[in-house]
Amino acid sequence: MDSVVSLPLLGYVAAAVIAILYCCNPSAIFKRLLRRNLSTGSANQIVFITGCDSGLGFSFALHAHKLGFTVLAGCLQPDGEGSKQLLQLCPERLQVLGLDITNETSVMAAVRAVEDMLVEVPDLELRALINNAGVMIFGEFEWLTEQHIQHQINVNLLGTMRITKRFCPMLRKYKGRVITVTSHCALATLPGLAVYGATKAGLAAWCDGLRVEQAKYGVRVITFIPGSFIEHSSIMARQLEYAREMEEAMTSLDHQFFDDYFRRYNQYLSAIPVAARPVPIPNDKLYSLLGEALLSDYPYSNYECGPFRYKCYHFLMKISPTWIRDGLVQRFVKMPEF
Repeated sequence: MDSVVSLPLLGYVAAAVIAILYCCNPSAIFKRLLRRNLSTGSANQIVFITGCDSGLGFSFALHAHKLGFTVLAGCLQPDGEGSKQLLQLCPERLQVLGLDITNETSVMAAVRAVEDMLVEVPDLELRALINNAGVMIFGEFEWLTEQHIQHQINVNLLGTMRITKRFCPMLRKYKGRVITVTSHCALATLPGLAVYGATKAGLAAWCDGLRVEQAKYGVRVITFIPGSFIEHSSIMARQLEYAREMEEAMTSLDHQFFDDYFRRYNQYLSAIPVAARPVPIPNDKLYSLLGEALLSDYPYSNYECGPFRYKCYHFLMKISPTWIRDGLVQRFVKMPEF
């Protein structure tokens, strides 16, 4: 009897075969061995991280400190709970700097602080700039206010470019590296995150060009996809506020058309847990990849942390016709239906 095999199943099988072939490729294995040639973190090496108030930045600051680096943690709220916890947990080799990457004055103050440290302690060098600061506003594009759109672009894209540009001379001098946090949304933008995904895809494209430009100066440019960790972050902490602003900006026709759908949509989002206080993300693979990105003599240009099913979804999205791809996206997100 003829058997009928669904296209998604074929895609999963193909993805598994490709992964096995890649892992068994002698050239790939050799390259992976080279990348495992890790140096040792040193107190004489500075790692500067943006967005350390909570979530990923908070966790990265703790882990970079654990690796032995001197950590400069950029925090939007230097007197906030995250900053206080970082200083308590890491009383030595970690400093908190107030930083708003959308503000040129704030960025320049942080740059001068690093420059002053490097002058005062000649043995210090700048190992890495980790661009982590970001904001995410969930909602269909039509609902977002102009301020919501601009805020995500200003923080995620323009702010990251701003601080990186100011750090470039120091990175060239010490042959450091730029590690920029992107997102799985850079690979396949999800509904409800159209603007957020656009900013992350923009970062990935920018890093592609920047990587080639900076390579001749000895500066490595790396992108880092961390996976999903919303429940261990405050990135959704203001979502209810954003939803109210969307509702207030709607016209009477918008209210009439989206009424029940908008309500159910935001009820679904409100059920997503948000960390009440800054906590380290419990993910060993995440820290292993960060350590490799910071310490490897031959780092990858991109690191991706996430379950295997994410890789399968992204592979299927690339090879599938649009109608299948869009169906996979909806299945992946599982948002309320209209």
